[in-house]
Amino acid sequence: MRSVTFKFIHNIFLVVIFLFLILMDDNSFLGIWFHEIAGLTICLFYILHKALNWSWIKETTKKIIGKIPAKRRLNYIIDIMLLVGFTLIIMSGMAIAKTIEFSWLGFYRDHQMIYRSMHTSVSMIVLILVGIHIDLHWEWVTARFKRSR
Repeated sequence: MRSVTFKFIHNIFLVVIFLFLILMDDNSFLGIWFHEIAGLTICLFYILHKALNWSWIKETTKKIIGKIPAKRRLNYIIDIMLLVGFTLIIMSGMAIAKTIEFSWLGFYRDHQMIYRSMHTSVSMIVLILVGIHIDLHWEWVTARFKRSR
């Protein structure tokens, strides 16, 4: 399978899993166990997404101080915000997990309200950032669909 096709399929899967996570709560028909497993899965897929795009990250990081197109600079800033956001979501998700044991990480149980609030609010912000990220790559997305016909 070509690299571009793999990246495209991977990106679609990433968006679908992320939307499942955002649209569900403790009382959803899929349940909290699925939410926690899907959260760990999206964590792995997010890392893979960054690995697949590592050359872009490396090249843009080298040029970020210099002169680069505004769209590329905005995309880089959004990517950094997504990195911070996903990190906070993952950490707070582990802190409030109900079906997977993460107590060995040392999260304090008396801070559950803070972790839950962080998890929910950062998730909503990240959802908006993911939308912007997809919009910034929309030409690439539509080009993949045109090639698949």
